[in-house]
Amino acid sequence: MYIVLDSNIWLSELGLNTAKGAATRFYIKQKQAKLVLPEIVKEEVERNLFNSLVAYSNDIQKNHRQLLTVFGQLKEVVLPSENDIRTKAKGLFDEVKVELHEIPFTLESARSSLNKINDKKPPSDKNQQFKDGVIWADCMSLLNEDDVYLVTEDKAFFRDRNYKNGLAGNLREEADSFPKEIRIYPSLSGLLEELKTDVNIDNDALVSCFTKTIADSMNSILDRNGFSISSEATVNISPFVTEDPDKIYIEFEISFECADTRDEVRTDGMLLLKGDGYYISDRKEFHELRNRGEELSFNDGSEERKNVNHVILAGYIVIGHRDVEHSIRYKIDQ
Repeated sequence: MYIVLDSNIWLSELGLNTAKGAATRFYIKQKQAKLVLPEIVKEEVERNLFNSLVAYSNDIQKNHRQLLTVFGQLKEVVLPSENDIRTKAKGLFDEVKVELHEIPFTLESARSSLNKINDKKPPSDKNQQFKDGVIWADCMSLLNEDDVYLVTEDKAFFRDRNYKNGLAGNLREEADSFPKEIRIYPSLSGLLEELKTDVNIDNDALVSCFTKTIADSMNSILDRNGFSISSEATVNISPFVTEDPDKIYIEFEISFECADTRDEVRTDGMLLLKGDGYYISDRKEFHELRNRGEELSFNDGSEERKNVNHVILAGYIVIGHRDVEHSIRYKIDQ
């Protein structure tokens, strides 16, 4: 499976660093697909991203000066230099963290695009888009090997320039002459629906790892209140895509039925454990598991159910300006 993203998608999704972009990278990795990068797309994205980031920086500086004029004194704003921005734009594709299949610009692709311009055929029928024709030619070259999924906002690829109509007629006819299939989407949302796969996390492994991590605390709340675990665990996991396609953030609840060890006629005991952490999908390992609280509940014959809570609080203190890191939490539907 080849995934081809037009430059408008790379730019609107900030180099796949948005939530949808991160989800796309995650599912590409899960599907063992290849992310295709035509040279003509790479150059356009690097150039336009640099210009956009410089404009963002200039706007922040301008607005900060306006605020400074009104307030008289403010903390200094630290922004990347133009050289930093150029380096970041040039290194964008080195940080994607999925397999990239780069396609060099070739005379054959150029000739195919030029023919469509001269014949006034999509995707170059309206405004002589040379780049679009090259992207299409690159897609056709891939159809000899595997299916291609093209994502582009450019209406020139679509019949009657309408997203709902699918590929333009001449493009569909050309694609049908190849052994593999091409699909086209106007946004990452449509592609994600196609790529989504179930995320299999071993519940038993999570229970084993987490209960070992919090064994002292868990046993303490049981012993203090005279209960013991009397059932297998019930597990509920909410997984989230992160900025790293190999790392899944998880929030989870683990519950056990509990029995009264004091013969005090207490019934329906339940121990609920809450936690979060990371699951490394390719190694099937859990990292940085944190205890977010324990709750023991039971009936003692009174009207209200009794609850004993052990709440874990996490916090930090920052002196001066703190570094802010980009992070993503994109819910995975299970």
